[in-house]
Amino acid sequence: MPRPRVLFCLFDGLRRDMVRPELMPRLHRFRNSWCEFPNSSAAFPSETRVQVSSLVTGAFPEGHGIMANSFLDPALGLPGPLDTSDIEGMARARRIYGRVHRAETLGECLARAHRRYAVVTAGTRGNAMLLDLHADELGQPVFSTQSDAVSSRAADHRAIVGRFGPPPARTFPDTGVTAYVTRVLLEHFIPHHDADLQVLWFNEPDLTFHYRGIGSPESLAALRAVDAAFGRILDWWDGEGRAAGWRLVAASDHGQITVTGQVDVAGALRGGGFRVGPDGDLAIRSGYSSHLVVRDRDPSLVARVVGFLAEQDWCGLILSRTGIEGTLAMEAVGVSNERSADVAFTLRTTDAANDWGYPGTCLADNPDIPPGGGLHGGLHAIELGTLLVFGGDGVVPSGRIDSPAGVIDIAPTMLHLLGVASPRTATGRVLHEALTGAAVAPAWREDILRSRAGDHVQQLTVARIDGQRSPRLRGGRRLA
Repeated sequence: MPRPRVLFCLFDGLRRDMVRPELMPRLHRFRNSWCEFPNSSAAFPSETRVQVSSLVTGAFPEGHGIMANSFLDPALGLPGPLDTSDIEGMARARRIYGRVHRAETLGECLARAHRRYAVVTAGTRGNAMLLDLHADELGQPVFSTQSDAVSSRAADHRAIVGRFGPPPARTFPDTGVTAYVTRVLLEHFIPHHDADLQVLWFNEPDLTFHYRGIGSPESLAALRAVDAAFGRILDWWDGEGRAAGWRLVAASDHGQITVTGQVDVAGALRGGGFRVGPDGDLAIRSGYSSHLVVRDRDPSLVARVVGFLAEQDWCGLILSRTGIEGTLAMEAVGVSNERSADVAFTLRTTDAANDWGYPGTCLADNPDIPPGGGLHGGLHAIELGTLLVFGGDGVVPSGRIDSPAGVIDIAPTMLHLLGVASPRTATGRVLHEALTGAAVAPAWREDILRSRAGDHVQQLTVARIDGQRSPRLRGGRRLA
């Protein structure tokens, strides 16, 4: 019997409603042939580097400590948010924290079990770093198309470029990079590094969704390109990979919705009488999903901020560290720990369709995203919804399992397929119902959480699974 191995293919930003036979026939066929979890969800905030961290730790931000793509933590003593793609900033955070990921990662877990872990990624610098923060220490190969600086020594970035040429320049859609990382995976990483768990991270369709829009001709071309790349992987898997013990997992980390307008959140707060900035009352990390740290974590100031936000038509869901009246508690969505901001809020969303007929819109404070571009980071059901399919020996074929799942369940399930125990810090579960001869799906229920601050009424739906502390997020909205 060949040893069990797992190939994990991640399609950044892929909406489930776009995996259709006429658009992504290969991924659609794989989804229908194997075991899918249609109620799989992202973590909050639904930003990529939060999802990366949840994927490699099996935990929500409360457990792994990456609170957003960039986040405020007074303990870091920075003049602004820590950008998790900044190499020097992350090195400084590691010196202060001791370790950046508070929870044990896949790389660490596999190294302890004397198994091999490898990564090929077309994602950002932050994506590459967070997929394996300890790659150099553990001798694990991580190849990033971004640069040698965020590839590990074991990957030998220079040798790969010498063989395959430099990664193509970024385009919209990024078809050249998509094909490039697929070649590096199939022709180099799989035969040369012989990993037990191999990750392949596509940066599409996320990139083109952001800058060309969800459903635009360019975005559809991006989807066709990653589907063709996945088709190459399926050809290898059908021809030799499955017989060699490889299980195949296909997933997305979040979806996207469409930006319809921009809001200057910091300017609005200043207009409301708040002093915003390093020497003021509030430090802000603004965006479609925003985070505020108030001076001295003053409860009365938190209440004032919440009251102001609740009066703004552009404000969506409001969460607070302490769960004060008029907010949802951060603890309810797994983002409460010593690194948490005092207040987190999203800008307002709707279910309206964009120009190409895809539902889900939001306001944003992200000037780099053009009107009509895609975005994520909040709690709208569409951006939380993710693709999750398991395939291979020991997996239920042609299964559609409605029990809630999420990004936090992927690592525990992949480790289980490898015969490796999940770390104690993981709060996700093994998706036993996807496996042949395993137990039936667990009992679960949906809870609706509501809060009101004046005319601001909001609602969040979470799924709770028997015996599991961490809920799976289903979606939230401002009702009035």
